[in-house]
Amino acid sequence: MSDSSTDDPPRESPWPFLIAVGLVGSEIGIFLGLLPVSIGGLVLLVASLTGLAADATNSDPWPIGAGLGVLFVAFGAVLYAVTTGFLAIGATAISGLADRGLSIVVAGILSLGGSAIGSYRDR
Repeated sequence: MSDSSTDDPPRESPWPFLIAVGLVGSEIGIFLGLLPVSIGGLVLLVASLTGLAADATNSDPWPIGAGLGVLFVAFGAVLYAVTTGFLAIGATAISGLADRGLSIVVAGILSLGGSAIGSYRDR
């Protein structure tokens, strides 16, 4: 007799591919200054990492997404403040990075919102 567990094909996870697409999209968007591409790539990266954590553990994955969202908001806000001259740290204002900092902040806010909605939905 055949065991049914050997008849099932192994389950492939989509998360590694989506993590790679999110990372590449965010890097291209940030490097070229394409705001929608960078925001979409960062949100896809956070969502994919959260999905990977949900598949790997039985615990609540939403704090990972929220934590990454907080990191993005903090880093993007500092980048925006330094590049606009609002926050001087020993250098003059760096031009061209304010939009990139703003896109990181927006992606962080969207990630926080998505994590809050996902956490609320799971309750």
